[in-house]
Amino acid sequence: MNVADAEARPSQGWLRSWPWAGGAIVGAGAALATIPYAPNWWFRLILPRLRPHVTLWFVAAGALILGGLIAWAWKAGPVNRRSALGALTALMLVYVLILLVMYWGEPPAKKWHIIQYGLLAGVTFNAVRVDLRRWQGLVLGCAFLLLIGTVDEVSQKFIPMRTFRWLDLFGNYLGSLLGFCGWLAASPHSPWRKD
Repeated sequence: MNVADAEARPSQGWLRSWPWAGGAIVGAGAALATIPYAPNWWFRLILPRLRPHVTLWFVAAGALILGGLIAWAWKAGPVNRRSALGALTALMLVYVLILLVMYWGEPPAKKWHIIQYGLLAGVTFNAVRVDLRRWQGLVLGCAFLLLIGTVDEVSQKFIPMRTFRWLDLFGNYLGSLLGFCGWLAASPHSPWRKD
């Protein structure tokens, strides 16, 4: 069975797509499993290649993600396109403002929280059924992101070379919110889409 067949089957309840749910679980598992190793990877492999303009690299990564969301939203057709593109433009402006205001002077790795959890939110909400009449999928998606974001940050209190920071926890939640807003604007499964 391919992904299209799995998504095309009528589903009851909160789950819309098993493959996307698997992607969300694998993504969350990878994020949690790499917590002890991330500092070494960051300082030895990633950061030296991003210098001297680290924030610009994060803006570029956000722009690439935005480009993908715009391409996805473009397929919505002329009825939905204008509102989707407007929402995505506003979302990118908020993202850049967060990077420049809240994360100004913060270590570059701290900016990764927003992108990581934004992507995880997009995958998560593509897996669940977000419907205004049936709230279970939305609640489950939010609870999953809240749980993973909290465990990710709180567990760092117990891992050498890692520290708990409220800003990082807030970044996890904020990234999830931005990812959900991006999903709402661009996804063909968004309840905001007009037929």
